[in-house]
Amino acid sequence: MRKTVILSLAAIVLAAFCAAGISSAAMKGEERVGIRLGAVPNVKTQAQGGATFILAKDGGTIRYNLKVGKLENATMAHIHEVGDDGTPAAILAWIYPTTGNAPSLKKGKFSGTLAEGSLTAENLAGPMKGKTPKDVFEMLEYGKAGVAVHTEKNPKGELWGFAKQKGTGKDKY
Repeated sequence: MRKTVILSLAAIVLAAFCAAGISSAAMKGEERVGIRLGAVPNVKTQAQGGATFILAKDGGTIRYNLKVGKLENATMAHIHEVGDDGTPAAILAWIYPTTGNAPSLKKGKFSGTLAEGSLTAENLAGPMKGKTPKDVFEMLEYGKAGVAVHTEKNPKGELWGFAKQKGTGKDKY
């Protein structure tokens, strides 16, 4: 009787591990890029942050999460092309406000999730109009695009970050 109970429990544990492995393998089809955000060059701030982007298996959607700490009076955030000098260039997609409309003031000092949502081809702007979310994701992954967060005090950008080379943005910030 004791052996039967032990064998039954072992079978249940083994089945749970197999199910978790299958679930984990299914998720591996999604790619992830994490980007640390620090002060835009020549901007003094205590703020910091990070953004995570997850590309759906089919390449048609990017889920994102933008977190900030000690940011004051946020107005907007975008995915930008990285300029030749390493600073934000053309806007590729709005990520805050998530509606993509005119700036939306988040009054006061804020720490936490500033924005989260999904990007599809319809959300892409500038040089990415007519392209796919997978194209934007690859730009993020290879350091050709980054994230800028704009504030009342620094309307051209207070926080900025991008992957310096493929692979550096893979870890969660």
